[in-house]
Amino acid sequence: MSGRRTYLYIKYSMVFTCTVIFLSGLMLIGLGAWMRYGAATLVDLMGHYSMQLINLSYICIAMGSILSLTSMMGCFGAGKENRCFLTLFFMSMMIWVVAQVIGLLVVTAYSNSVGFMLFGEFKESLVKFYLGESAPDPISTAWNVVMTKFKCCGFENTTNDFVGSTFTQTTGLAYPKTCCADKSSPSCDGTTIVANLIYPQGCFDKVIAVIRKESLILGAAVGCMGVVEIGSLILSMILFMKLGSIHYEVRQRIRPETSENIR
Repeated sequence: MSGRRTYLYIKYSMVFTCTVIFLSGLMLIGLGAWMRYGAATLVDLMGHYSMQLINLSYICIAMGSILSLTSMMGCFGAGKENRCFLTLFFMSMMIWVVAQVIGLLVVTAYSNSVGFMLFGEFKESLVKFYLGESAPDPISTAWNVVMTKFKCCGFENTTNDFVGSTFTQTTGLAYPKTCCADKSSPSCDGTTIVANLIYPQGCFDKVIAVIRKESLILGAAVGCMGVVEIGSLILSMILFMKLGSIHYEVRQRIRPETSENIR
């Protein structure tokens, strides 16, 4: 009786872990969709690297779909006690875990280089393509959102970043209104620079800090999911062997009965 209880515990634990993995696959699909459509502001500022972020979003959607389908195979194999599906799940999940570890190592190796890679792109987008707080183009809109949301001004040196920029040349102003802490203040006229009027910090460090913080959260989530995935591998292997043992016992019981019937 205790053996039967243990078997059921393993079976339902397998179904539970597969359900968690299925939900994580859906979350990965959601992350990819957000990177493609919800992070438009960041994409517009990344210049030449924007296509890489878009491609990464498609990769997340594809991998999330594969992960969800793989978990469905494991759930079906456990629920229906099908060794073939359990084998397919084990092989697919093993490949996934190895790919996940490699991906995590690559991300960790390049995490410190994010600022260096994006530095030139962010600065060029501000100096050459930013047109002001009322401009409707994507880059100007993106910079206005960043400066307002993060309460920062310019790239790294606040108002000094606009010297010689396309914005200054076309408007004659030293900074846009989005640089002002109080945008309704009469002093926020684009030329007056006094203490406490302009945000004292540039936007680049704030954006990179947010990217690194979110990367750490994502890395922690991936680590937790890795533990669940390895657990599902162990459970599927135990369940596979347990089902083999049960099938063998059934065959052994049937064989004497068949021999007696023949006699």
